[in-house]
Amino acid sequence: MSALKEKREEQDLRILSRCLKGETEAFSQIIDAYKQPLFRLVYRWVGHPDTAEEILQDVFLKAFRQIKNFRGESKFSTWLFQIALNRCRDFYRSRRNKPEESLSLERPLEDGGPREDEKLGTQEEADRLRRALASLPPIYREAVSLRSLSEMSNEEISQATGESLSNVKMRVARGLIKLRKNLERVHHERE
Repeated sequence: MSALKEKREEQDLRILSRCLKGETEAFSQIIDAYKQPLFRLVYRWVGHPDTAEEILQDVFLKAFRQIKNFRGESKFSTWLFQIALNRCRDFYRSRRNKPEESLSLERPLEDGGPREDEKLGTQEEADRLRRALASLPPIYREAVSLRSLSEMSNEEISQATGESLSNVKMRVARGLIKLRKNLERVHHERE
């Protein structure tokens, strides 16, 4: 584990302790720390910034209400990501029988951090990545998003999703292969 992740985990435990003592204002530090990474994950699932914001609010509200139930069997961040994943799955199930909304490619992520196009070099590359990721089946999109975009380990993904470690490894590997093929397909469509 990197020193940065260890420091984050120590900070989470201190904040969690304050929250459990009834210091409700301490929860705002949790929101500040996790808003961007959770937004990125949720946005990958739903493809619309406004919908992602609504889901994110639900995630933080549920976490605030359920914080006393956090048992420490996993890292606090894993617990938060699990809540977000479950809410994304609920959203996806509710949309299953409706025509799928198209992925919003016009608006960049507005999360206060570096924009995707800055990370990837161009807006075109960011658009290709979004399209390719959105076209993955949900189980692979989830695994790839958690591993590559949220930088969770396979063990953390296993805890957050409730899947076995071997399933997680398989889904990450297959998801990356499918993502690579989707990127190639999207690239060829543009030419």
